[in-house]
Amino acid sequence: MAVSRAQRLSFLAVAVVIAIVAVVILASSGNDEETTDTGAQATATATPTAGTDATAEPTATSTPEPPLVTPGKVTDLRFKQGDTVRFRVRSDVADEVHVHGYDLMKDVKPGETITFSFPASITGIFEIELENAGEQIAQLRVDPD
Repeated sequence: MAVSRAQRLSFLAVAVVIAIVAVVILASSGNDEETTDTGAQATATATPTAGTDATAEPTATSTPEPPLVTPGKVTDLRFKQGDTVRFRVRSDVADEVHVHGYDLMKDVKPGETITFSFPASITGIFEIELENAGEQIAQLRVDPD
């Protein structure tokens, strides 16, 4: 099955958009300790310009690390429905991290970093807490698509 010129241009446009979004997210992430937004709302569009080689293969881009959530402050996490929610939690005490609404739980050991990754299927605002300590460490907001 041959790939049409329009399909190649579409693939190229998607690759450019992915690259632009990755650069925007990486540029805005700065220090993991201070990250308060995932940048999941960053959107960009790209149109191939004259002289662009439409047959060029898209280049792979690295996936930025998800934001780091730590006790002592409430980190704001914002996604759109259908996105993949990704964040990391580092704690100085052993506890259970609980994502309310989604009812997801993971144990974290002192000094350990754990990662959450799940589809943003439920819209609303949800508390993320160290369950045993009763300390809110993040607020997850999932907006309708």
